[in-house]
Amino acid sequence: MPSISLTGLPPDLLLQILQELTVENILILRSTCSILSDVTRERSVWHSALLRLVIQPGLPVPSLPKGWALASLSASQLETLTIRALRLRRNWTSSRPTCTMSVELNPPGLPPSAQARNVAVHHLPGRGNRWLLTVTFYDQPAAPRKYVIHCWDISRETHRCAATLRCMNMMGLVVNSDPNYSGVLALTRRGPSDIVTTSVFSLNFIETQDKEMTFTPIQEFASYRRAIALEGSIFVVTDSDNIIRLIDIDTGDLLCTLQVPLEHDDPTLRNEEHRCLAVSLQGGYALAFRRQWIHLYRLPNRTAPAPSTLEPSIPRACDPIASHKWNWRIDSLVICPRRSHLPQAPFSEHTQETSFPPIDILVRLDTWFPWPVNILQHYVLHSNSANGYLSPSHLPYLFSSSPSDGPVIIRSFPSPIRLFTPSDMVLGPYGTALWLDAQSADSGPAQVGDQGQRIAGQMLNNPDDTTSSAMASAARTQDDVLSSGHVKHQADEDGENAAVEAPRSSTSAQCMTFQIQEEHDGWNRIALNEEEGRIAVGTIDGRVFLFEYLPPDTASLA
Repeated sequence: MPSISLTGLPPDLLLQILQELTVENILILRSTCSILSDVTRERSVWHSALLRLVIQPGLPVPSLPKGWALASLSASQLETLTIRALRLRRNWTSSRPTCTMSVELNPPGLPPSAQARNVAVHHLPGRGNRWLLTVTFYDQPAAPRKYVIHCWDISRETHRCAATLRCMNMMGLVVNSDPNYSGVLALTRRGPSDIVTTSVFSLNFIETQDKEMTFTPIQEFASYRRAIALEGSIFVVTDSDNIIRLIDIDTGDLLCTLQVPLEHDDPTLRNEEHRCLAVSLQGGYALAFRRQWIHLYRLPNRTAPAPSTLEPSIPRACDPIASHKWNWRIDSLVICPRRSHLPQAPFSEHTQETSFPPIDILVRLDTWFPWPVNILQHYVLHSNSANGYLSPSHLPYLFSSSPSDGPVIIRSFPSPIRLFTPSDMVLGPYGTALWLDAQSADSGPAQVGDQGQRIAGQMLNNPDDTTSSAMASAARTQDDVLSSGHVKHQADEDGENAAVEAPRSSTSAQCMTFQIQEEHDGWNRIALNEEEGRIAVGTIDGRVFLFEYLPPDTASLA
């Protein structure tokens, strides 16, 4: 029987074979002969590689230039995008990711004698992933405390301050999670006679480098003290009474209130265990994550008032329709709905069907001592629609009293902190957990160093991969069973081909150490951008450090 070489195969069959190979093998075949070199440059080859190796596994895709769509990319552009995403993932998930660029941002316009401190740092979602928001306060002798908000252009070509907003008596600031909404941030301030107002600002994003942008107020309304979230047109805020308010920022109207169960039927008793830490709006529901409770609320339908109605409608008071109580009080908590790489059916008013994502929860529990525990715990709150679509007659979360239908613990991570050393943590939609703690290179894996800090991270388990095992564990013990989980890690080989190899699975999780400082402990705030491989860190002296982990391109998208 005569032998058949790859070059002798029909073109359709050869393309089918290439669509099953890794990027590393495709590049190896390209170097063998001119025929295979031409075939490996076909658009279908790299379109398939991007779908199989990046999009379907749920890996972040670095942003495209403005105005470009995936369907319009050429073969070389798809190849560059695929290689860039895999190289970023390989570097990002290694035990010691290599920082490819670090920049120090100093807030401009501060008086020379001012004592500055960073209080917040945020990557603005969408918009090319090129904008960073920082909030700094500064004190001067015999003068009230002042705040300054800077918007930075952090594109790879330049790092500059593009817009500045100054204010006093700031009580809170939240960034809009919807990049398509005109309101970018909501700023809550205390005025005369302790009157609290919230102002919504937009930004005229300008691509040119020589023009300044401006924060433009588009709405102001009476508000409450503790801003929680801003999702599209919905502003979530609470106060010392622990009642959560949902406000329409377009009109300033109070849409509804999310109540807490009364203690001894006395509204003046305010239990600390009901203090709100985070809120997630999913479909027509709201999940309130409190210090010792998770409450699920069904939100009322938003109906426009009739033209003949002169008085505003009375906001509806919503009581929890399902609850879960933690065994221990929580010191700090962050949540993030996991981004799905599967196609989602859009919500339809006729079918009343929608899907609800699993929610990652990262918590540090409280103790009776003046410091919290030196452990971070990853929980997943699975939805009732994990295997299908949910009808309004069923609850999307906390749908039964079984422990397996509440938050399920997946892993615990050692994260030691000192009594007066700042710490912070953040979750990304692609499964990255990032935190600041007091472990140094000289201390053990769960020991506090004498001084210094680190930026550490962990790739969280895919909720789809761990649903059955984690829920089975939860059925045995509600809060104390850990699963080994599933993480991605990379091989140790070097070289160009190894650098684009898709991550492989491992049964043991490894902690990623992004940065360590041995002699100082001034990092206090952290922000994460998984798509571009960026970490922003605020400090107690007002400076902001930007670390980038995207390896340089071997070819451009142009």
